[in-house]
Amino acid sequence: MSDESWKRLTAVLDELSARALVERLQMEGVPARIDADTPLLGAARRCHIMVPAGRMHRAREILASGRFSDEELTFLATGETDEEPPDGRR
Repeated sequence: MSDESWKRLTAVLDELSARALVERLQMEGVPARIDADTPLLGAARRCHIMVPAGRMHRAREILASGRFSDEELTFLATGETDEEPPDGRR
């Protein structure tokens, strides 16, 4: 797949959302990466979600399958959940 071209799946306006989408696609077995329109660091910048051309159909299916819940977005962005651990500690 090293010489397969990458295509733009979608664009989002912040890096956190982009990372969440990439993580979701990767969890579903679709390689994905972020291309940003500016080299500046920060959360507020236009990010393009890129996938291999041959996986575009599957990536679109994943995006169409439903929206992320707030819990999923929190977990994907921070690695933390809102659920209370069994022992009551956070």
